[in-house]
Amino acid sequence: MQVPPYTLRQKAAATAPDEPRHAGLTRAELQRLLAGRHFALAMQPVVRLADRIPDHAEALLRLRPPAGLPPLPAQRVIDAAAAFGLEPALDAAVLHVAATLPGHVSVNLCARSLQHKPMVAVILAAGQAVEIVRAEAIDDLAAVAAAIAALREGGITVALDAVDGTAATLACLQAARFDAMKLSGPVVHGATSGGRGRDLLTHLLRLAAATGATVIATRIETLPQAWAMQQAGVTLGQGWLFGAPGHAIVPS
Repeated sequence: MQVPPYTLRQKAAATAPDEPRHAGLTRAELQRLLAGRHFALAMQPVVRLADRIPDHAEALLRLRPPAGLPPLPAQRVIDAAAAFGLEPALDAAVLHVAATLPGHVSVNLCARSLQHKPMVAVILAAGQAVEIVRAEAIDDLAAVAAAIAALREGGITVALDAVDGTAATLACLQAARFDAMKLSGPVVHGATSGGRGRDLLTHLLRLAAATGATVIATRIETLPQAWAMQQAGVTLGQGWLFGAPGHAIVPS
């Protein structure tokens, strides 16, 4: 009896699972963006409402994706960094570039990055003012408050961004002392319509006065909004009325 030859079949290689994505990015793609400094910082002026003279500028993230990645809005990168736990890496990359900027510039910094002790040294080395954003993402408020105190002691101006009267921002204001408080766009716009919006503005201005924080109104788009903020006692303003982000600084 003739035995048929064995047919050797090669076992198919196991396919690797797709790498998780957030906001359209994988962790590796985000790390590639940061390592290659594929971003720019666009400057938007913050002016004195009394005479419209610039006081300082805020550095805003803009992306310059490398070959193989589509154009991306900066917010998607920020969201992906939060999802992958890469907020400190993103903030450190931006601070590295901001350290080369002339003049008085403030840099956005995720509040949760301050829970990482090495970040304080990175900020002090950069020497630029910072704006604490995404207060709602804080897991350890005591650690963030201690970091803010260390920064202010080291001569860094610290502002709390997007103050809107919600529990997260109020908890920050109670736990730490800030040099400045930036009113959110909805607070500014709501105050011009009267009623509860004006009451909220009054409450926040009283809180700022009690803590000694300078108040900055954001997203001012019309002359009535600028006038309303000035009449309320707000000293600084920012928004398209005074200038869109421009003069992008590209990492060398």
